[in-house]
Amino acid sequence: MATYKPLEYLEHLNKIVPDLSDQINNIKDTYENKLWHQLTKQIEMIIISPQLLEKKELFNFYTNFIRDFENKLRPLSLVEICIAVARQFDTDESRKFIETISQKVKKDKSAYILTLSYIANMNLRSGVAEQLQDCKKTLELAKEELQGVTGLDTIVYSSFYRVSTDYHMAKSQASEFYKNALMYLSYCKLETISQEEQASLAYNLCIAALVGENVYGFGDLIANPILKALEGSQHNWLIAFLKAFNIGDIQQFEGLMSQHRDIISTQTAITNNMQKLRQKISILSLLELAFRTPSDKRSISFSKIAQATKLPLGEIEHLLMKSLSLNLIKGSIDQTVEIIHITWVTPRILDLNQINSMNNRIAEWTEKAKTSLRLVEDDTVDLVA
Repeated sequence: MATYKPLEYLEHLNKIVPDLSDQINNIKDTYENKLWHQLTKQIEMIIISPQLLEKKELFNFYTNFIRDFENKLRPLSLVEICIAVARQFDTDESRKFIETISQKVKKDKSAYILTLSYIANMNLRSGVAEQLQDCKKTLELAKEELQGVTGLDTIVYSSFYRVSTDYHMAKSQASEFYKNALMYLSYCKLETISQEEQASLAYNLCIAALVGENVYGFGDLIANPILKALEGSQHNWLIAFLKAFNIGDIQQFEGLMSQHRDIISTQTAITNNMQKLRQKISILSLLELAFRTPSDKRSISFSKIAQATKLPLGEIEHLLMKSLSLNLIKGSIDQTVEIIHITWVTPRILDLNQINSMNNRIAEWTEKAKTSLRLVEDDTVDLVA
């Protein structure tokens, strides 16, 4: 491969991609005037041009031109440019190139974490078991770098959580996948994700929410616009499923199971976890009962819980112990009279019906407070002569 000095390379580039001569000449002027910020913007534009991509000229562009002044550029911008260059290599070469860049920007948090996310992604996509372990180690290093740091560029967070999402998907770790995927969506503009990818991500999120070991709050997902990707599709039933679970509606759950039994029978993630799903919706039914019960009346009998969860009376104590162990509720069980005294219920994102229920309870509390105030005022002895 021929090597050039920066300005010589721009002349060479002019010859092989004459359609870009105006952009190249502007880059030449900006480089000579050492206007590094403007030069960064110009480079970001030219490296996505079809002509340059078709010629597979990006690495030469980096080697013969950008490398001359890379220490003058904002580190994060340099990494973003180099990632575009790396995409023209195969997986292994791409990873090695960014590893080199990573050492150059190590002192800059945003740039360094972005390189780690890219390296982890390349390890993941290699398909080699050993490199999957390397992916995990790199993600752990990136996570350490993120600890206690705020205000980084959005691309840093979105890239990290995207690779973390893909890693936990590859490892079939539903709870971690669910958590990281929601974090990814919180930092990523939905319109930047293809419709096909949105539908796939929405489907996998729904399944992860249902079967994930420690997922008992679906409000984040139900409120996320990613679910619109399932509307009108063959997986539209999952939205209704989530809403039934969110409020612990066992009757609706059973109805949906019957209504969509044919398609559900093809979903191994559902059919292989039916016992877990029934236990989860029973727990969510208990949480909904506790939520709708005023805090001063949360001494709830086993029989009332059995009626709400549709479980035999003999299984209620186990359900309560499970809920307590998961820290979804706090309280104490009186086995003698078969009552649980609930002092706390895990916070959840509420739907409109739940918000309306809370609003009614606030209104009731307000009336009680007014009544108490009137009693105090009526019974107070007037001490003013």
